[in-house]
Amino acid sequence: MNDLRLIGLAVALSEHGNFRRAADALNLSQPSLSRGIAELERSFGVPLFDRTRKGVVPTAFGRVLLDKGSALLREAATLKREIELLAGVQSGELRVSASPVVGESVVAIALGQVSARFPRLRISMAISHPDQVVDDLLKGRSDLGVANIYGSEHDRRLVIDAMEPLPVYFACRAGHPLTNQGSLSLQQVLAYPLAAQTLRGEHAEVVAAATALSDTSWHSKPQHAKTAINGDARGAMFAPQITVSSLSAARLIALHSDAVFVATAWSLADDLAAGRLVRLPVDEPAAKSSHGIIRLADRSLGPAEKVFIELLREVEAPAHQGDTVAFF
Repeated sequence: MNDLRLIGLAVALSEHGNFRRAADALNLSQPSLSRGIAELERSFGVPLFDRTRKGVVPTAFGRVLLDKGSALLREAATLKREIELLAGVQSGELRVSASPVVGESVVAIALGQVSARFPRLRISMAISHPDQVVDDLLKGRSDLGVANIYGSEHDRRLVIDAMEPLPVYFACRAGHPLTNQGSLSLQQVLAYPLAAQTLRGEHAEVVAAATALSDTSWHSKPQHAKTAINGDARGAMFAPQITVSSLSAARLIALHSDAVFVATAWSLADDLAAGRLVRLPVDEPAAKSSHGIIRLADRSLGPAEKVFIELLREVEAPAHQGDTVAFF
């Protein structure tokens, strides 16, 4: 196990490219990290890293070690997880990574229900962009992901269970110029800055088309970027005028500006009741969301994960009933 620890040090050093940053990430002192790398190099009898002015770079020997060593670390983590599962869901761990719309609504509610049922279960949740959700899974930082699945549907490393579209609504601050109008078109709403995460695929195209038709000067241009993953292209991407990674940030921005944002009914309820926010009546069909529950194809579900998915499905059922279909 000590060898695996040293390999873990090498992987971290490669990822950060700098002894200080890697040591900080590992919560070690820099001398401790240096001694660990030196010990690993002595055990193999070859230099694993070149120390350059621009940072630390793996040698040819180091690249082989990192490739094979990363696989060993994943296998060790899987073995540890399988053994820990024998202790049952009561004292296990559940790590979930989710995109903002689902993460700050149905996922959080389902995790709360899991915790209420199993109070000794250790739970962690990260709110991230869909790309980061997938990356967290592939790098072993999470057990399950819940996010927009556009661009990941054909990735053979993943198993994806589609979710029902989750209704979201455009909202703005009370007193916003849009609140003085009746039914609104998408173009009218997007004449104001949109605070949201980076959009992809069909959603990007819909919003880009609407902003292009709006008579404003500030609009971002749609970014048609192709990022290949196992041969599959992610397609068009669109960066809103205000790019954020959480609904909480979008809400605060909208409360203090003329920006608009999108959120679920649950997320808006308190602000609507208090008169701080206004839900906008957008009279236009929206593109359907494509959220899903994402997991690794080569890993079986543990007890905690099965319970979470079951409760998430229960929360999801009433949540997707509404008069607006989700954009994101």
